[in-house]
Amino acid sequence: MTGRDAATPSPAGVAGETDPSVGRAARVAGLAAVTGNVLGVAFLRDVPSPYRPGDVPAWFRGLLAQPVAAQLSAWCFVVGLVALAVFFVLVAVAVRPASRGTLLAGAGLAAIGAAVNAVGSVAPLAAIRFLQDGGDPSSAAAAKALLGLALMTDASFNLLLGLGLVALNLSLGRGSGWPAWVRALGVVAGLVSLPVAGQSVSDGFARLLLLSGPLWLVWIGAAAVAGLWQRPPTPATL
Repeated sequence: MTGRDAATPSPAGVAGETDPSVGRAARVAGLAAVTGNVLGVAFLRDVPSPYRPGDVPAWFRGLLAQPVAAQLSAWCFVVGLVALAVFFVLVAVAVRPASRGTLLAGAGLAAIGAAVNAVGSVAPLAAIRFLQDGGDPSSAAAAKALLGLALMTDASFNLLLGLGLVALNLSLGRGSGWPAWVRALGVVAGLVSLPVAGQSVSDGFARLLLLSGPLWLVWIGAAAVAGLWQRPPTPATL
């Protein structure tokens, strides 16, 4: 190695380089995303048929019966999904693989899906706040429409998340510094998330969330801890 080589810092933007400061922020956002979404699901544990099209009236009655849990769940989802959108944006900034265009497309799709779903997550709050009785036909129809909106945005999120995870993880090669198992898990999580886009028309597709949800949540945690924590080795300059 020459003296000039030793004194010259590696240029920003080289393939595989991870920006440490942005990587740290992405880790925080990723862990916040996992926490928010896990809590959002936990608060709905006693609500029947949440985010399933088969029995939306039962979903609404369950929310009315547990308004505090419903509100906590919705706001946890909002915080978790906003954090998830921020996570994907920061990943796009922090990681610079050779296939940067594919990474940007994947991170962009996932971030848009998370942001859209964050907006849709407040629809159940509107239903229980302004349609509390749901007894007359017009109120019942309005409540069903609001919960249907939440369901549709969640379905769109799973579609965009699935596409985004596949594209993002395929763009990361060995030079990215991300472990192969993290990249493989991301592709699998993305592929399993894709059919959940049909959750607005079938309970069967909605039940796939029992598999796809844990997979992508584990991937977010793994990416935050094992992926963004590492920097690829720098070859010695001769």
